[in-house]
Amino acid sequence: MRFVHDSKSKGTIPLVRTKLRSAIILVNEHDEVALIRREKENLLYYVFPGGGVEFGHTAEETAVREAFEELGVHVELEGIAAHVAFNGELNPYYWARVTGGEFGTGTGEEFQAEQTNGSYTPMWVKRSALSHLPVRPPSLADLLANEAERFFNKTLAED
Repeated sequence: MRFVHDSKSKGTIPLVRTKLRSAIILVNEHDEVALIRREKENLLYYVFPGGGVEFGHTAEETAVREAFEELGVHVELEGIAAHVAFNGELNPYYWARVTGGEFGTGTGEEFQAEQTNGSYTPMWVKRSALSHLPVRPPSLADLLANEAERFFNKTLAED
């Protein structure tokens, strides 16, 4: 958990997160999609790089920050591919392109031994393989696997 300094209480307080999450869709020149391979409590699944929107931050800021923390790359967002309904929220997934950094060098709290519940491994996965893997959210993975062109402003449901 992250903490912020609170000058009124002369200490630190836990940083509050909303239920809203945001993430990126990053596709390279080999038609591979950046995913995080997660092994947690005997489960294996893949997620798009992203995370919870912290109080006082925008979904866009969160997507950019999480790309750097989880992948080690700086990105520019290029529009909303989809909103995925989950946990009572419409979570945005943004198309992104790399503007700097080195893929696989993320140093976010997910990679700190004392913070990690399971393993996080950034990797490239062929777009055509997405619907054959346990990717979350599956509706977005299936859409990406079946659409050759970029799409925008789709609404998908996982609830």
